Amino acid sequence: MRWHFFQSLFLFLWLFSPLLAQNTPSEETDFTFTLQECIDYAIKHNVVVQRSKLNVLADQVALKQSKADLLPSIGASSSVSYSVGRTINQFSNEYVDQPVRQQSVNVGAEVILFNSFRKLNTIKLNKNNIEISQSNLEATENDITLNVIEAYTQILYNQELLNTTRLQLQNTELQLGRTRKLVQAGSLPSADVLQLEAQQANDELQIVNAENNLALARLQLKQILQIPDSQSLEIVTPEVAVPEEEALPASATFVYQQAVQTLPSIRSADLQITSAQYNVAINKAGYYPSLTLSAALFSSYSSVAPDQIPKAGTENITRIIPTSNFIIAPPGIPGVPEGTQVPVFTETEIPSEFTDNTYLNQLDFNLRRYVSLNLNIPIFNNWQAKTNVSNAYINLDDARLNAIDQRNQLRQTIEQAYLDAKSAAKSYVANQKRVTSLQEAFRNTEIRYQAGGIEVVDYNQAKNDLNTAESDLIRSKYQYVFSLKVLDFYQGKSLDF
Repeated sequence: MRWHFFQSLFLFLWLFSPLLAQNTPSEETDFTFTLQECIDYAIKHNVVVQRSKLNVLADQVALKQSKADLLPSIGASSSVSYSVGRTINQFSNEYVDQPVRQQSVNVGAEVILFNSFRKLNTIKLNKNNIEISQSNLEATENDITLNVIEAYTQILYNQELLNTTRLQLQNTELQLGRTRKLVQAGSLPSADVLQLEAQQANDELQIVNAENNLALARLQLKQILQIPDSQSLEIVTPEVAVPEEEALPASATFVYQQAVQTLPSIRSADLQITSAQYNVAINKAGYYPSLTLSAALFSSYSSVAPDQIPKAGTENITRIIPTSNFIIAPPGIPGVPEGTQVPVFTETEIPSEFTDNTYLNQLDFNLRRYVSLNLNIPIFNNWQAKTNVSNAYINLDDARLNAIDQRNQLRQTIEQAYLDAKSAAKSYVANQKRVTSLQEAFRNTEIRYQAGGIEVVDYNQAKNDLNTAESDLIRSKYQYVFSLKVLDFYQGKSLDF
């Protein structure tokens, strides 16, 4: 029976294993991303971003707690004891020498009526801290965005450079084929073939270098996206049109004025000044009195209480009862012989009703209540309040300096990015002219070489000059594109190509 069960189980797993495998994510999943998809994926999976989100949640919890601190605090306690030997009977206030079981219970509440707005300022501080953590989260996402743009652009650059080097190799191979035919015909010396084969090897080396640089650029993007290198990553190659030089913003100051209004890092620095101001107000509350209202209920139980105890809530009645004292009767009292001991009576109030000494009845009978209003006036606390206020002012000054520093860093970064974009634009225009000139020169050199007018060394030199110029053109193109993307980022523009 058991063997048939295992056979059935094995058959079930064998039949449905393909379906189960479809529901299991594979670690070898291929990725094909646009720039925006890369940015979204990196932000979603980045650990630093996740931790920044936790900081937002922590500040939200702190805000809820500061609001809850306005409510009264309520607590209850109870203690049970068992004693043997001489102790006090709480009902008669007399010493007894027997085992005693006792229990006390109490419930209390306390609320701060006034503490120089410390709690209200704490609520404002925590609200402001939420905005700071949210701004820091956005700043972290912005940093990741810039890193993705740079890595993505680097892949595009290396891809185009690889395509160019492959075309250069094809041209060299074509020229090598022609040269071999001319050598066989006796028109060119055999040394020309060796020179072109060396050029072919050099072009193949350039392809290997370009492939390595492309692989490194992909690895850098994978690391930003936090995916393993074993997974395939392809990017959507857009048509990257080189903007005109007029696409540059009017000035770095113009970009800075826009960035300072929108960047979360600047907003965070300004909000930190506000938090520091709230901290000053919170610490100044230590100079002033606080007013607290408290109330409590107390009761107790004792095993040595009498069998009958007054019933809770009953009215007292007046009774005349004898005391343990006596007086000697003076002469002249009718019916009382002189010298007779006469008991002394007293008028007292006693409960009109009694009840059995049960546990709950005793707690009800012993119930006590109190309400108190407490005023706490700080007179001297070892300069603690003054020290706290001084430190709060220091933190406020530091926050203000940090805001200035953030603006200075932003201005310098934008100035550098603007200068890079401007220089890259000029380099691109110059490299375009250079490539155009060298292409024409190489075409003439190729014609002259085929006609036997120049040596193969001159041909290779012209070709290498053209290859270098084309590589420089590609590099300046993507430097210009990336610099413009950085400036677009600071202006809040779209980052798609």
